[in-house]
Amino acid sequence: MKKSRLTHRVRSIAGGVTAVALFFSAVAFSPGTAVCETAKKVKLRENSYYYSAFNRRDPFRSLVAGRFVRSEKMELVSLSAVELVGIIRGDLDRFALLEDEKGFSYIMRVGDRVRNGTVVSIGDQSMVARVTNF
Repeated sequence: MKKSRLTHRVRSIAGGVTAVALFFSAVAFSPGTAVCETAKKVKLRENSYYYSAFNRRDPFRSLVAGRFVRSEKMELVSLSAVELVGIIRGDLDRFALLEDEKGFSYIMRVGDRVRNGTVVSIGDQSMVARVTNF
């Protein structure tokens, strides 16, 4: 008899706690309660920003003027007009960095075509190319 009375009392307490929790959650989230009215945000100061564009360029306009024209054929590097600047070594490949008198740089690897020939090998401090002149 005592066990059934105890379990009945525990069940009634648990049911009462659940009912109270549901009541408070319904009160807290219902739109007409005083809890929601006090949670409204109060604006202290309005921040406004102004960008003065007078005598300045448009920041969204392209910096490059004109149309880009893609060339179908790339101009081959003339080895008589370039200087070997450096060698870049990786685990699997080596690259030769060449530069002309205007400051343009070219990166070459073994098998790349140059004017009248191809790059044959790239050493630690040199690049060898096979060039055929008629």
